[in-house]
Amino acid sequence: MTWTEGGIDHQARTDLPSARILVVDDHAPNLLTLEATLGDLGEVVKAHSGEEALLHLLREDFALILLDVQMPGLDGFETARLIKERERSRFIPIIFLTARSRDASHVFRGYAQGAVDYVLKPFAPEILRSKVSVFVELFLKEEQLKRQEALLRRREREALERESAYRYRLLGDAMPLCVFAASPDGRLRYGNRAWTELSGLPAEAVEDLWRSEVVHAEDQSSVHAAWCHSVSTGQPFEVQFRLLRHSDLAYRWHLGRAVPERNERGRITGWIITATDIDDQKRAEEELARASAAKDAFMAAASHELRTPLAAAKMQVQLAKRKFGHELTDGPRRAFEGLDRQVDRMTKLVSDLLDVSRLLTGRLSLEVEEFDLVPLLRTSCERLQALSTDHRLRLEAPARLPMRGDPGRIEQVVTNLVSNAIRYSPHGGPVELRVWAEDGQVALRVRDHGIGIPSEKLALIFERFGQAHGARYGGLGLGLTISQGIIEQHGGRIWAESRGVEGEGSTFHVRLPVQSRLS
Repeated sequence: MTWTEGGIDHQARTDLPSARILVVDDHAPNLLTLEATLGDLGEVVKAHSGEEALLHLLREDFALILLDVQMPGLDGFETARLIKERERSRFIPIIFLTARSRDASHVFRGYAQGAVDYVLKPFAPEILRSKVSVFVELFLKEEQLKRQEALLRRREREALERESAYRYRLLGDAMPLCVFAASPDGRLRYGNRAWTELSGLPAEAVEDLWRSEVVHAEDQSSVHAAWCHSVSTGQPFEVQFRLLRHSDLAYRWHLGRAVPERNERGRITGWIITATDIDDQKRAEEELARASAAKDAFMAAASHELRTPLAAAKMQVQLAKRKFGHELTDGPRRAFEGLDRQVDRMTKLVSDLLDVSRLLTGRLSLEVEEFDLVPLLRTSCERLQALSTDHRLRLEAPARLPMRGDPGRIEQVVTNLVSNAIRYSPHGGPVELRVWAEDGQVALRVRDHGIGIPSEKLALIFERFGQAHGARYGGLGLGLTISQGIIEQHGGRIWAESRGVEGEGSTFHVRLPVQSRLS
């Protein structure tokens, strides 16, 4: 049944919250009268003072305030002023009730404090109900409009979300990699077309993906553990695993990645997961690793096999020189000397190959002892200077520099660095070797003024067979690889600096702990 009083459609407002009416009067009988008169128009809330009224306004919203003017403490005018100063309550209509004065100045004061009406006591109930019902109706209609606006905004948002989800699915289906959507707690809800084509399953059949037979049995536990960790911590997910392709029942390697979706407050609202097929890349890497392992094995075996004939050749040359040296003319003598140098060169190359093989297999051993680095450097420089009279080797070192390490391997590093400095200074010139103690470390620097190293090659020179200038200057490109391995086994580091400018050369830096970590 629909009935109307004072312009209010009561059936229309049954789905709305009831309007609250705040009545303020210091006389309890007046409050009871107002409650009886207005009770069917809304929820009547009673206050016995201005202070109590203000407390109600802190907690609740009201459609209307009926305010007695004459009250002890805060009177009606002061209470109204405080109500209007507060942002939340400043627009609530106020009807003043008074029995004291009908003077125009008194009435105008009430309107000046924001009153919408001024009712004199005693009042006619019908007239008061009529006045109140107008404001209640306005309040309810405003509330209805607010609800309708909120409903409209919610429906618009839901429509946008549906459209966004539809576009997301279209985008996901267009991508060549598997794409999944998951809820904030990690439950997978959807897989794109690439997933359905790979697995032969529906888009929604992904909820228990990590434990299903679609994921290789050997990968399930690690993938599931990684996924649970990401969901619990909110950190990105990246794992390699195998997925079953239903067309040929072959497992193919995929790289799985996931990132969380967050709202404006940073809370996770979902996850986006991708699985990219990397099977061809994975197999190529495995084949390359096998080829590299086979090459390393061949290099080690060949190096071992070459040492015996080289040692025999070296011995035969030495025997021949001792036996026939005094009888040889200049030509044969030079031939023997050249042969001796080439055997030494081949022996050095084979030793380098063996050292690289030991580094790769972790079998490069160190014979650690305490020694003074300075005499070792002087001996190395004297030997290298005798081999190259075109270059001036300058050693700058303290009187003593005791350390602990493998002196033979440290000498090998110094020889490699100084030999390289000489080799890449084709027109002679100074090569500087400086060593000093710094912050509990041994600092060593080798600098030349040769052709330098191109900047794009600096990152490659410590790799196996890495040569900054190709094979023009000889060598296999293993010396720096071996040097780096030796230094790192001592717990140190080595690096190079060069601008690649002719005449400025290169500088190699070494840092070693005074006490080897193998001590």
